[in-house]
Amino acid sequence: MMSMLLKDFKANKDAYASICKEIEENYGSLIPQPVIIIGETGSGKTTLLHSIVDAFKDRPCVWIKGRSIFSSADIIGSHSFKKNSLLIIDDMDYFFQRCDYQEQYKLRNFLYNEGAPMLIGTCSKILPALTEYKAPFFEGVKLTYLFPISVDELTSYFDNKSFQRVVLLFELTSHTIKSLQLIDNIINTNPTPQKDLDLFLTYYTDIFTDIYRSNPKNSQIILNILSQTEDGMTIPEMRNVHGVTANILTAYLKSLRKQGIVSADKSVKKRTKYYIKDALFRIWLKQLI
Repeated sequence: MMSMLLKDFKANKDAYASICKEIEENYGSLIPQPVIIIGETGSGKTTLLHSIVDAFKDRPCVWIKGRSIFSSADIIGSHSFKKNSLLIIDDMDYFFQRCDYQEQYKLRNFLYNEGAPMLIGTCSKILPALTEYKAPFFEGVKLTYLFPISVDELTSYFDNKSFQRVVLLFELTSHTIKSLQLIDNIINTNPTPQKDLDLFLTYYTDIFTDIYRSNPKNSQIILNILSQTEDGMTIPEMRNVHGVTANILTAYLKSLRKQGIVSADKSVKKRTKYYIKDALFRIWLKQLI
């Protein structure tokens, strides 16, 4: 249950104001400019969309879940659009990843016709469909970014004692509204600060277990080694800990980096250090072994 104070916290206020302004300025336009909202999972993209739709209840609206889209026809041919309509596509990543440029051009051409609806879509990250020069949506689209919540934004929502507990957990995870709500719930229901981290980890156990078990044994060995250090380790240091050959370490580290599980610090020449990217995953793994 969210605390009464945090209920007043509004994430993404600047993005909300910017998009509302864009919708107002495009009202009555023959060809309204599409808007794509970029924000990581849990950053409040869907909540933001609902707030926008609520703010423009007088506008006809078609809401489509990106997971249901496999072609441009699932958007264009499956819905009717009235004048000055809003076309909301949540999780538009699925459309961009499933549909080739030919299919994407069909949607773009539809949106760039007179009287077309104004598209407001969301993506969890920047995709080639938005950055490649030949991509249909490379130009003519306004990108709006949802930035991480800063710790400073939270100071007025918690007393000093609770704030310190919030910061300790918040710094271990992504700075999103979803993470903040989870932390707030833990603090409200748990009177013992010493248990905060253990309770926080229980929410991620299934996710972390899947990540760990989905990797081969050599990758698990590397993760076990790296979980013992916050500062990272070089390949020779890892070899000394477990005796795994440099060739094996290099190959499996490459795979772990490609998955985004491990990162490399190359700031010191010839002493590249590898470390587990997610601090919370590292803590969980350290406790596991």
